[in-house]
Amino acid sequence: MDDNKKEILNGVQNQIASFDQKASILLSVVGIIFAIALSFLDVFHTDHFTNQSDCFKIWYYVLFIIFIIVTAFSIFSFAMVILPRKHHVKTKYPNYYKDIVQMTEAELEEAISKYSEKSKLIIEQIKINSGICEKKHKWIFSGILTLIPFVSIIIVLTIMTIFA
Repeated sequence: MDDNKKEILNGVQNQIASFDQKASILLSVVGIIFAIALSFLDVFHTDHFTNQSDCFKIWYYVLFIIFIIVTAFSIFSFAMVILPRKHHVKTKYPNYYKDIVQMTEAELEEAISKYSEKSKLIIEQIKINSGICEKKHKWIFSGILTLIPFVSIIIVLTIMTIFA
């Protein structure tokens, strides 16, 4: 029975690691695309842009501002997946790095032996890690949803820059 609980805990911890990896990759991609898209700022100073109609300029400005806002929220969402949260539980766990640092060697040995023999501690860890996993899932899902307008606006701005 204890092996099943440890397997469940490992599965939840693997999912947390998976969310962190996905968010790191997506954060990097968004950052790179955003840096490249900042080249659109040069468009505002070209003769081609200044000779456009006021309607075109307003649409371009509005889309660019929305793009900045969407990018900021996307970066924030992916960063929230990666950033560690505060530990709000009073119990010290031998598998949480901040608790381990605060323990003496004797306390750590005792905590490990209690953790191994008490299935209740494993169940508590499953609940805590599942809560962490749920929060990470919400943030990564929000970040992925922001990629739809992010990509759409980049395409529209590119088309407006090239063909206008």
